[in-house]
Amino acid sequence: MYVPALESLPAIFGNLDIYLFDQLLKGRIRKGMDLLDAGCGVGRNIQYLLQAGVTVYGADISAEAIHKTRELAKQASYGIEGNFIVSDLAALPYAKGKFDVVLCSAVLHFARDEEHFRRIVKELWRVLKPGGMLFCRFSTTIGMAGKLQQVSERHYQMPDGPVWFLADEALLQDLSVSLDADLLEPLKTVLVEQVRSMTTWVLQKEMVPK
Repeated sequence: MYVPALESLPAIFGNLDIYLFDQLLKGRIRKGMDLLDAGCGVGRNIQYLLQAGVTVYGADISAEAIHKTRELAKQASYGIEGNFIVSDLAALPYAKGKFDVVLCSAVLHFARDEEHFRRIVKELWRVLKPGGMLFCRFSTTIGMAGKLQQVSERHYQMPDGPVWFLADEALLQDLSVSLDADLLEPLKTVLVEQVRSMTTWVLQKEMVPK
């Protein structure tokens, strides 16, 4: 059995989110699937997925980021530069049920307000196929009571400067119910000292709606 050398791992996996790697190990992302990286940025999560035979699409509000991601795909000779587009995640130009997997990593805390947050999540859910997986990882208030400066109903001044929209557990539970989603696993939150918490939210769309 071939085992890659430790020093070769960065060349294989790039900057792949370790919590997304967990989903790969669980067999939830497979060769031949159509995957949308919503808020793909400069493509940190796509390098390995392209090599693994996943058909990757990406959307981001930043034209500069999309340009860099297209260049990454072009340099890798995958010929799919056109799969990466500039788009508001709350209004994606894709058909209903197009993707087997939708991932949204380190993005949702940039929502403008609760309405925008809900619109984005519902739009990601709309383009997900029945039986598909929505993987989200983002900063929340979970485990951060009394540690952040609140500047509006759901906006908080982060210790390193920016103001973020932070969902709480109740909002995520409410959305899970309203989407009629199945939790593939419990909410998992990692506390980063006194700076922020990062929550992983993994949902599955039912094959047959109730």
